[in-house]
Amino acid sequence: MKGQLSNPGLARDAASGAVDVPATPLPGAWPLLGHAPALLRDPLRVLADAGRLGPLTLARLGPVRAYLVTEPTLIRTVLVRDAADYDKGFQFDALRGLIGDGVGTSGGAKHRRQKKLLRTAFDHSAVDRYAADMAAQTAGFLDSRWAPALAADKPVDAAADMRMLAMRLVTHSMSGSEVAADEVMDSLPELLSGVGRRALLPVKALDRVPTPGNRRFDRSLASVHALADSLVAQHRLRAAIAESGAEVQAGTEARTEAETGPQTLLSILLAAVDEDGAGMTDEQAHDEIMTLLLAGTETAAGVMAWTLNVLARDRVLQQQVRDEVLETTGGRPPTAAELRGLALTRRVVQETLRLYPPGWIVGRRPLRDMRMAGTLVRAQSQVLLNFYGLHRDPTAFPEPDRFYPDRWLAPDPATVAAYYLPFGTGPRGCLGEGYAWTEILSALCAVLTRFRLQPVPGSRVRAVARTTLHPDSVPLLLTDA
Repeated sequence: MKGQLSNPGLARDAASGAVDVPATPLPGAWPLLGHAPALLRDPLRVLADAGRLGPLTLARLGPVRAYLVTEPTLIRTVLVRDAADYDKGFQFDALRGLIGDGVGTSGGAKHRRQKKLLRTAFDHSAVDRYAADMAAQTAGFLDSRWAPALAADKPVDAAADMRMLAMRLVTHSMSGSEVAADEVMDSLPELLSGVGRRALLPVKALDRVPTPGNRRFDRSLASVHALADSLVAQHRLRAAIAESGAEVQAGTEARTEAETGPQTLLSILLAAVDEDGAGMTDEQAHDEIMTLLLAGTETAAGVMAWTLNVLARDRVLQQQVRDEVLETTGGRPPTAAELRGLALTRRVVQETLRLYPPGWIVGRRPLRDMRMAGTLVRAQSQVLLNFYGLHRDPTAFPEPDRFYPDRWLAPDPATVAAYYLPFGTGPRGCLGEGYAWTEILSALCAVLTRFRLQPVPGSRVRAVARTTLHPDSVPLLLTDA
């Protein structure tokens, strides 16, 4: 796997006075609406076309000009070198209005502070602690949903079920509560569906129409917001009781976990303080919960479902992965260290992330006039980073549409750094990458240890590109492993 890194004119301050080179216009624009209908109907084709046309192409979303960037040097410059000159763009404006201003949507000094406060909750030691809970939760989920389907000889939908599992894993890591996990599972699916459409093409007038779908979305959004408030209040109360008890029992033995509650992702987050000794307000904690529920569910669920779909359609590869899992774990729930040692399984997931990156397109907005590939990009324009096209660039990945895990046996480091960004890069790169890997590998181990997978005959899996890139459904038949 080797790629030739080009340098088509880095993103630069427009004050240089250079002659403007117009961006290549994307064909297929509608009158008035521009490329918005095509982006809603088949966004992946739009991105593939943009990648073939050149490093920088120009699309129109109604009256808004949007620059699609596929060239790796330009993308890295926007995300790393010139990151301070961009904010997060219209996608994140829409999300901020729905889920609050957490680390996923905030910018500038606030983003830097929130990321520092969150880091302890996602470091290696914390993620290793979550791994055991993930294994237990996954086993319980498969007992309740897939074991009965196997007994009844009924198919399962891995796309829907992995989303439910991811919701449970994230919520339980966060709260330690079965009740909270059940409440999220009741409301989050409708919320995720509605958020995806609103983030891809935010048209507020449509969102205000009192359709049945909008009303369901509003109820789900209100329910999850209320749950986030409740979780913060419960953890604050638990911390206050623990602190009060510690004062009473000063000089005696430490209180047990049963008395103070388990250490959860949220308890770590609420205990974190910045360099001035200040922690999170309740509102900030609420917004981080909303962000983690959305990002932690959608990202991992899509990758798990895509991977199970690939393995179901390649029985040889499925058995090779199963053999590795069983040899490594002995059929037991895996430890965090064992997950890190699953070489083939990790390559399979890497290839899934290449072909189906959750962050298939990422928005940025220049805060001042910039020059990209010779094109003057005005401040406040929309810049869309085409990760989907980048990951399928034949320069870096021969036979780019082929699922080939062994391309990751000895990849060229420079090519990987430039062309492979499943979790982003730079100061706004994904903080939860280690958590997501643990979540995905833990689920794959549990499924493959217990079940053999095959696709339902005649079934077809379609990609849905909204907040993340996920399959619409993955119908599978199960047999005992």
